[in-house]
Formats: sequence, structure tokens, C-alpha cells
Amino acid sequence: MSKKHFLIVKILILGFMLSNNALNAKSLKHLDDVKKLSLKKSHEDFTEESIRVEYLEVGKDNSKYIRLTQQKVFMTEQSKITNFSNESYRVVISEIFRDDYTEVNGELEYLGEGSSCVTLRIIFPLSGEKWIWYRGFQDAEVMNKDSVYLDVKDISTILPPDGAFNINKSSNGGYGDPVGQGLMSFYPLAAISINNKGEGLGVDMALPLIYRLSAEKNKGLIAEFDFATSPLTDKFTNRAFFKLSRFNFKPDWGLRAALKTYYAIYSESFKKRVVNEGVWLPFTPLRSIKNWEDFGFSYHELSWSSFDEKDGEKIPSITSDKDTGVLSFQYTEPWDVQLPILTKEIDYDTLVSNTLIPKEHKNYLDNSATFDKNGLLQTRRLETPWFNSGWAVSITTNCDPDLEGVNRYQYVKQTEITPAIKMNVDGVYFDSMEWNWHHDLNYRKEHFKYTDYPLSFSKNVKRPAIWNFTSEFELMKKIAEEMHSQGKLVMGNGHGWNPFAASNLDLFGAELSWYSTGDHGTEALDFKRAISFQKPIVFLLNEGLNDKAFTDFPFKGYEIYFEKLLAYGFFPSFFSTDASSDPYWMDDKKVENGRPFFKKYIPIIKQISGAGWEPVTHAVSNLESIRIERFGTANNLYFTIRNNGNIDEKCSIILNQSELEIVDGFSALELINNQEITVKNNVLFIDIPANRTQVIKID
Repeated sequence: MSKKHFLIVKILILGFMLSNNALNAKSLKHLDDVKKLSLKKSHEDFTEESIRVEYLEVGKDNSKYIRLTQQKVFMTEQSKITNFSNESYRVVISEIFRDDYTEVNGELEYLGEGSSCVTLRIIFPLSGEKWIWYRGFQDAEVMNKDSVYLDVKDISTILPPDGAFNINKSSNGGYGDPVGQGLMSFYPLAAISINNKGEGLGVDMALPLIYRLSAEKNKGLIAEFDFATSPLTDKFTNRAFFKLSRFNFKPDWGLRAALKTYYAIYSESFKKRVVNEGVWLPFTPLRSIKNWEDFGFSYHELSWSSFDEKDGEKIPSITSDKDTGVLSFQYTEPWDVQLPILTKEIDYDTLVSNTLIPKEHKNYLDNSATFDKNGLLQTRRLETPWFNSGWAVSITTNCDPDLEGVNRYQYVKQTEITPAIKMNVDGVYFDSMEWNWHHDLNYRKEHFKYTDYPLSFSKNVKRPAIWNFTSEFELMKKIAEEMHSQGKLVMGNGHGWNPFAASNLDLFGAELSWYSTGDHGTEALDFKRAISFQKPIVFLLNEGLNDKAFTDFPFKGYEIYFEKLLAYGFFPSFFSTDASSDPYWMDDKKVENGRPFFKKYIPIIKQISGAGWEPVTHAVSNLESIRIERFGTANNLYFTIRNNGNIDEKCSIILNQSELEIVDGFSALELINNQEITVKNNVLFIDIPANRTQVIKID
């Protein structure tokens, strides 16, 4: 190699490594790839911009986005590294050109003194005449100039429903403060088409950040990140980082087609490890349920200290489950510590005193408790039927495994997870992933040095803080890696719309209210199907299980509930109206009411879920009210057909035999009623009642 080429390679590597402590193993993993590339050319005066970088400093007088100037571009055969900077910030972005997509890795460095809060905007310029934004599974919207297209959810620290202890007349605990700018994208990808060419942009679900993905006509695809930098983040001092992917897709199937490509890019986040598929049983001893085999149980949420009875002998539930085919999952909820209190009226100073907090909890709370913006513990008042007192204080904890000294992670590992592993439990179950504490902002500065992920802020407070969900993520990731190394699984409950937890979990679900369409509406169920790909999703119905729909013959609630989830290949189950007392599975009458419905539907859900959901159906209906989902491929192919309308319909379903690799003619069998479906010229003719689901097997 000539001296000139050697110098160029050296510059390239130095450009990558602005500071070697900025690139930890959990952020930018592309360095080794780039080192191996043979350098073709370098253009320090390269003028063409494939990326534009802007930022908004939060808390500064200037409320406008400032454009960073492109400084240098280094090109290789398979990558492009671009430096942008001014006197305040430097951003280095590397584009690695993979076979089917471009991997985009970026790092922001604050060049000033102290800390900063900033919204970083990355624009990928695109142009064309006809622009379409794909909104969810079904909708497409023609884009107009000078409009921003995005799908977002409000994100803020959770207001305690029963109040908080760290609030008085002169201060508040920051409950209700926006996290970052207060908005985060619903899906982890954005999909548009320009002149009938699909353009996609996605985040890496293994890197939890406050982000927004959007598009503007004749401007391009846009990613925004709400970052804070601090000299106290030892693993990436004064820095933040992100990862994206840019890809093309065939736009005929909109977001569904974009998802198919996205799954292939981030295959590790969507890897399916589960073999057993079926129903979720919370806590109730399995063998206490008469003829439990009828219900299709596969996942048993329990504690290592719980017991069942086998052949007249009392034995640990984990041991009892071993020869049943039902997997045992050790319960844990490490995100807070809940301490029972006799009255909800306690002042903060008394609450945090040594007399009220037991020593076993005080030891790790000294290191792991999170701080609000006033330097007080984040303390919520909870109504807790699972405690005899009926009330508890919830203290949010940073469960980062790296915290020095006695910490929350160590306590949970020692008292809950390790004893269960010694008993050969099949997995670990994380409860309440998205409840009160996941959006808390932790302003405790001594915690900053341990975080593996970039800090964020609240636009109301304008100071760096740890988004508490990233601490949750660190614990879930560590335990998931340990469990997977042993061939075991991890399960999560309380999944709402945050996409990141799904990258660690092997199966997940949520507790539902019969009366809340937000829990089980189309938008929520579409998202859960998208974020799981082919991993199982399980549900528990709580509020409403004593409704007449479930208690009075002919128990129509079961049919409605089961068929709504059946359409997605999801598994239904029940728990308790208050998530504690009078559990469904300990009520013999309720169990017997439900038995015929479990026997009817669960084997079919197992069948289609095992075949594997596919985002692109290659099947269309002549009616807008008909919703189609596909499971499996040519030799093991199923469709769920749901009539979301309020009137009975006669519909036709057209299959694309070529795309589905159906070589010859085919027949169709409806599995719920075991009836042949009329097929003529590759078209299925189906009669389907209002708000009902049918399952079609193609042979």
C-alpha cells in the first residue's frame, strides 16, 4: 500500500473514532466492517449531500432548527462517512451499503461546556411527483406539499392515578412532563412511495431512544431523536448515538411490504424461539384446574415459592409443571418496589425514613432509587388489592445491572430469578413493563455514568435525564441473554405501544378491559401483530370478565373475544377484575362456562400461529369491511377472514396463486365450522356474519 493510501485509511479510521470511548458494544457495531473495506477514493470537497443534518437546542433562546455544515466525506466501495459540524456540535454519520438496504449509524458530540439538550433531525432528501404515506396496515394517504406526515403517540411521565408523595405546594415531581418533545413514533418504521417506488426508514429496536419518523413531500424521509449529552456519561462522554436502516420495497402492499423487509434487516430482534404455543395461565396451580388439558395452556406465570399438588403430594409448581408440556415462568416486577402502607396519607419525610422502609429494601434503594427534577424519590401512591392494607407506596427504581454497590438488579436476581433457575424454571416473566414508571425521567446524576444508552430530557425541564425505560431495557436485555444462553425464554406483560421491549422478549402480551376499545381496537392489535412478527402474543381479560356476556347463557362474550383475537393468531385467557382477587381460573363455574370455547378455538389458533403470520397476504376482498390475515406458506397455508362490519356479508376473496406459490388448483376448508368453501377460478366465495371471524385452510 502506498503512503498516500495508508494515510487515507488512517484518516478514515480516525474519522470513525472521534473518541474510542464513544463507541461501546451496544451502539455502533460497524467499525470492524469498515476497517476491512478496501478504500477506493476520498473527497474532502465532496459536495453532493445524501443526508442533511439539523438540530434544535432545547432551553436556548433560538427556537429554530440550525443546519450543520457538511465538512468532509470519506468514500469506500461499500460505505460513506460524512462529518457535519459547527462550533457547538459534531455529527458523524456512516452509511454502509448492504445487499438489500443501507445501514445508517450516527453519533452526535457536544463541543461546548457542560451538558446539552437537543433534538437532532436527520433528513434523507428525496424527490418525485407522486408521494404516498402508508398509515398502518390498511391506509394510504396521498401526500401534499408543505405538510408533515407522521404517526405518533404522546409520551410523558405518568400521572399517578392515586397521587404522589413527592409533591407539595412548592414543588411537583414532574408527573405529566413530556418526555423529550412529548411525541414518539407509533411504529418503528416509516413507509412511503414516490412515483411507485417504496422508500422505507426504520430504527433499530435493540437501541431504545425517543424518536420520530416522518416524511415531507420533496424534502424526504426524516428521523428525529430527543437527546441529552453530559460529561458524566462515562461510556460515551458528551455524546449520543443512533442507528437506522434505509430500504426499498414494493409498494403494492404498503406498510405490510415494508414490514417484510424490516423483519429481514433486524432478524435477531424478531427471532422466534418459542416452540410451545398456547394460553397464558396466571398464578393458579395448573393441576387444581379440572381437566386442565382442555384449555391449551402453554405458559404458566408463577413464583418459585408457589406450590401445586400432584398425586396427593404438595410440590413446587415449577417441578409440577415439568411433565405437562406447560412452560413455567418466574414472576418479577423490578421497575419499582411497592411497600404496603396502612394509610395513604403519609408525608414524604416519614415515607423515606429508615423506620418505614425495611432494611432489605433500604440497602438497594440508597443506590437504585430514581430522582425527580427536585432531587426527591419518585414515589407514587397506589391502590393495591394484592396487599392486605389496600394501599402501597411505589418507589421507582433504576434497575440497571451496572450500578455500583447493592442495587435493585442484584436484589431481584438473588431473591427471585436465581432460586427459580436452580429449580430449572423455563423462563422469566417481566410484569408491568409499561405501567407507571417506564416513562419516568431520572435526574439522579450519579446514575449517568452507568447507562448504556443516550440520555434524554423533558422540554419542560431542559436538563439531561435517564429515560427510565432504558434502565428497564438494560435489565431485560441482560436477563434475556442469560436465559437464551441456557435455552430458556423471557416473557413480558403490559406491552402497550413501545416497540423496543419486543426485541428482547420471546413472547409478550397485555391485560385487557372488556370495556376499553383502546385495549383491543384495530390500531392496538395491528401494532402488536406487527411488533411481534411470528412470536406468540397472549392476553388476559380482567375488567369485564364478570359481565353478563360471560356469565349468562349462551356466553356470547367468549365468541366475541376469542374470534377478535383469532383473526390475528393471538391467544385469549382471563385473570381477575382487579388483577388480584377472585381469579377466573379458581372459579369452577366460570371455568366450566369457558371450557367449550377453549376447546373449540384454541387448537385452531395454535395451528395458524404455528404456521407463522405473514404481513403480506396476497389475498384481497371485494368489501372494505373484510379484513384478511395470512399464516404460513404454500404447503401450510391459512387465512383468517374477519367481517369488521355490522351487517352479514357475502364476500369474495381473490388469491394471487403465483405469489403464494400455489401451483395447481386448490380447495378451501373453513376450520371453525368444518365446512368446504366454494372456490371458482381462484376465487373463494364466503358468507360471513357481522363481527365474526372464519379460518380458511388452503389445500
